[in-house]
Amino acid sequence: MGLSGSGKSFVARILHEEFGFEWIRSDTIRKELAQIDQKQHIKVGFGEGIYSEDWTKRVYHEMIKRAKVLKDAGKHGVIDATFLKKWQRNMVKEHLGDVLFLMAFADEEEIKRRLSQREDISDADWNIYLKQKEVFEPPEDVLLINTQKSREEIKAELKKILQRYGLEGSPKPY
Repeated sequence: MGLSGSGKSFVARILHEEFGFEWIRSDTIRKELAQIDQKQHIKVGFGEGIYSEDWTKRVYHEMIKRAKVLKDAGKHGVIDATFLKKWQRNMVKEHLGDVLFLMAFADEEEIKRRLSQREDISDADWNIYLKQKEVFEPPEDVLLINTQKSREEIKAELKKILQRYGLEGSPKPY
């Protein structure tokens, strides 16, 4: 979880590529549900169009559905989404049980740089980031990941976290 540009997809990619987690990405699912090409960028106001609360609920339900399939198959999964609101995190906990939230973060200057140079499926820009920051409901129980570190440093940090929570090695549900 984390605001746009915080590095959450970077962390999810490491979990996917280095640790074998299945990657469930909100940006991908949102465009699939809307039947929009993944490369097409949608520019709408914050909380409008496919980014409205109703659309967001659809996206979160679909992510949870896919995560349940993985969990039932005994596989690891990472849900890559902002989780700006408490209801979103509670929905995941309610449907998936015990989950671990990792929150990606970086300095605002770095986030601004990333968002200005982004060539990615995400539609978020600096203005969206600022709006997200206004409505963000900080989580109570989360592990912080500083994404301004190198890939190797983040990988090592994730390995320690996975070991601590028994999530490394043979696939176990979340």
